[in-house]
Amino acid sequence: MLHKGEFRIDDGMAADLISSQMPEWSELRLRRLDTAGTVNVIYRLGDDKLVRLPRHAAFSNGPLRESRWLPHFTPAVPLRVPDYLALGTPTDEYPSPWSVLDWIEGENATQATLSDLTRASKRLGEFVLAMRAIGTSGAPSDHYRGKGLGAVDADARRYVAMLPDDIDKCEVLDVWESCVAAPEWNGSPTWFHGDLHSGNLLARDGELVAVLDFEGCSIGDPASDLIAAWWLFDKSSRETFIGTIDPDKAELLRGKGWALYMCIAGIPYYLDTNPGFVTMACNALTQILET
Repeated sequence: MLHKGEFRIDDGMAADLISSQMPEWSELRLRRLDTAGTVNVIYRLGDDKLVRLPRHAAFSNGPLRESRWLPHFTPAVPLRVPDYLALGTPTDEYPSPWSVLDWIEGENATQATLSDLTRASKRLGEFVLAMRAIGTSGAPSDHYRGKGLGAVDADARRYVAMLPDDIDKCEVLDVWESCVAAPEWNGSPTWFHGDLHSGNLLARDGELVAVLDFEGCSIGDPASDLIAAWWLFDKSSRETFIGTIDPDKAELLRGKGWALYMCIAGIPYYLDTNPGFVTMACNALTQILET
């Protein structure tokens, strides 16, 4: 388990949910996927569907949010996003909404799976700009990554003290303090994805093709969508990504701060339970400290 108080999720329970709520799909093969994801347990259903089961009550609103807003994003962004197929309802055995989406063929977008990082960085930058241009009427504004770094400053300092000894905590804290000191967002709230890293980006045949996991989408300060600059790209492609979005200095610092916060919170929290995520976070931390 990754989180204290997680729901019990196993193959039999997942199959029972499909059989009882979506019997037309009950004969399809269901297999659990090994991912570095921290919010959902993921199953592939047949050849063309994906089942997402939130791990914890804290994540239970995610399927409801995706079911409401994914159709809103689909025609407005330049990369593929999943089609929402069905929303599952809570049961006594599994007390959370859950979801079925279409399967998008591909692999996690990384520096190894993308054949041209500069082209990918430009495409992702264009995706971020397209998200920001989408109308916000009725949009949720409750995600903490849209509210400014000050909201997590105390937690960040606590997590820095918990980092492994081979990480220079003083250097990390210096970078954090430069980011949290940046002026806050003073523009109109805009849409942001909030979690643009390799685990939520798909590549196929060397090209960036899709963005996944919109359960945290919200409106507010959109700076957190800059995290891919350090969580995915190298120096040259980072410059293209940032140049495409063209943030001011304050927004760039806030984006860097969110990228850093994900590292310093994620490394100690998942050190013993999610090595895939920790590897991504350590690589991103190296990128951040080098810039």
